[in-house]
Amino acid sequence: MHILTKVFVVLVSLLAIFMVPLVVVSTMNQEHWRQDALESSAQVQSIRSQQSTERQAVLGREAQLSEQLNAYSQRQQAYVSELEACKMMRSESEARAITAESERDGQARAQRSLAQSLKSAEELTSKLVADLEMLRTRALTADRRRVELDERLAELDSQLQVADAVQRALREENAQYKRDQRAMELALHEYTSRFGEIASGGLAEDEGIAPDRDLEAVVLDVNRVNDRTMIEIDAGSREGVQEGWLLTVGNGGTFIGRLRIIDVDLNRSTGILSLEQESRGLAKPGHKAYAMAGQG
Repeated sequence: MHILTKVFVVLVSLLAIFMVPLVVVSTMNQEHWRQDALESSAQVQSIRSQQSTERQAVLGREAQLSEQLNAYSQRQQAYVSELEACKMMRSESEARAITAESERDGQARAQRSLAQSLKSAEELTSKLVADLEMLRTRALTADRRRVELDERLAELDSQLQVADAVQRALREENAQYKRDQRAMELALHEYTSRFGEIASGGLAEDEGIAPDRDLEAVVLDVNRVNDRTMIEIDAGSREGVQEGWLLTVGNGGTFIGRLRIIDVDLNRSTGILSLEQESRGLAKPGHKAYAMAGQG
């Protein structure tokens, strides 16, 4: 059960406890007043009966005034006694009226106290309702914030998945590059085993310098002029290519020839291809050119 509901139940229980004594006192007072009213009614009926009897006696006495003078004097004494009794009854009635007035004042004070208690309860209830509304507003705000954070988390998760996919693609590309490099190394080893070392003193076109980094480029254009094969690749000074570099041109795992760079642009380079043989296949656009650091 919610704490606010518990507080409200306790307040209602306290109000019920305060109301029970007031209801009991009021019930007892009503019963007492009813008995007093019945007694007063009986007394009134008795007095009325006595007054009727007295009227009849007075009429008789008026007719027999002279004869009943002594009796009249005795009756007068009786009247005086009855008058004293009536005075006493009146005093008692006044005392009862004062008591009733006091009880009425007590009831009025009790009603004012009860009204004040009800007012305090209403104020407390209003405050509790306001606090409940504030807590509900905070809960709604927290829910909206949670939804925003969930959306942000989903967005970051999506970005992470994209980054993972890119990372996997890069790993696969790197693995493919390493496989191609291994294939070229095997092709070079096979060529060296069959034809000897590539860098020989009799091949002037094959003389050059070893690259200072690993690089892979694509053959863009092939021109054959006067028994020379000129090749243009898509890598230049921006990628670190320098004049004199010796690169290996291949097609998959097939060795095509050696490329010596003679002209370098920003993003393109041109070189002379040597050791090209038709039996292995001629150089074509789309073939790859490989630079391996420290290997000329």
